[in-house]
Amino acid sequence: MATLTQLPTDTERDLAHYRHESDAAIALLPATGKTVDLAEWLTIKRYAERYQLTTQVVTNWIARGIIPADCTQTLPELNDLRLVRNQAYK
Repeated sequence: MATLTQLPTDTERDLAHYRHESDAAIALLPATGKTVDLAEWLTIKRYAERYQLTTQVVTNWIARGIIPADCTQTLPELNDLRLVRNQAYK
C-alpha cells in the first residue's frame, strides 16, 4: 500500500523562506557570544555592490579614515572578515 505525502502549501513555503531569511539576518558568533545584525553591517564586497563602488575604493576609504573606525569591525572568528556599517559615506 502506497502512502501519500502531503506537499507543503504556499503559506508553509513562504513561512519557511522567511524563517530562513531571519536566521541569516543575525549572525551569532559562538566564540564571543555576541551577535551581528547583518542588515546593519555589510561585508566590503556587499557594501561596494550596494553603493556602486569597487572593493578597492571601500578598502582605501577605511585606510584613509573616510569610513570611521567605529563604523567598521573585524571578526576574528570568521577569518578576520571585515564589516562596514550600512550607511553612505563621503
